[in-house]
Amino acid sequence: MKLVVTVKVVPEKIVFNKETKRIERKNVKLILNPTDLIAAEEARKLKEENPGSNLIAISMGPPNTETVLKSLFKFGFDRVILVSDKVFAGADTLSTAFVLASAIKKVEKDFDIVSTGDYSVDGATGQASAEIAAFLGVPFLSHVVSIRKDKVKRITEQDEETFKIQGKFVASISDSANFGISENLFSLRTFEEKKVEVFSNSDLQLDENLCGLKGARTAVLSLIQNEIKQNEKLVTTEIGKNFVELLSKAGVL
Repeated sequence: MKLVVTVKVVPEKIVFNKETKRIERKNVKLILNPTDLIAAEEARKLKEENPGSNLIAISMGPPNTETVLKSLFKFGFDRVILVSDKVFAGADTLSTAFVLASAIKKVEKDFDIVSTGDYSVDGATGQASAEIAAFLGVPFLSHVVSIRKDKVKRITEQDEETFKIQGKFVASISDSANFGISENLFSLRTFEEKKVEVFSNSDLQLDENLCGLKGARTAVLSLIQNEIKQNEKLVTTEIGKNFVELLSKAGVL
């Protein structure tokens, strides 16, 4: 099988730049998007169940994400692709999906399954997965909890559904599917030898008007970052009386 996983590198702590109305991505610790690692684990299971399968990660981001992406080799990925170019900057979900879908066509057009996380922790829109499927012209399934050969199981608010899929498709993996991916002991031996492949727009040859900020169809007009303030009090004596008093002051009683 030819398996593709889209992976995003995100800040460990989300801080908004009030002037640019964007998330601050400079001088912050970067990590792999946790929900994408859940998708990676489902893809890894498929690779193990189907000997000879190829597992590829594709990410769009700035050059400084390359080091973080290299750690994917520890999890058994055969190739890791970083799509990076100034013309891709400022993208919304639509222009991001366009670039990622174009990269998938370039790198592995004969893919069997594209797996994505349900959402990214920095944007949390959950839109890019379906948009990637639309650009690829293939079926899309959301909230998937398992993929086994030609059967895909997904959960909804009301029920659990099982689909029999023929042909290629895109699946966004539910964050309840597994506990995330673990390092592969065999892959650790060759981790240092492998390199992240970097593709720019000179490789993809995409219309710049459809990429990045130019291709975006949404814009952040304003933002508010609320901080939850917590007042803690340790009750050690006269527990019942103090608890009632605490609730009264908080306006609950």
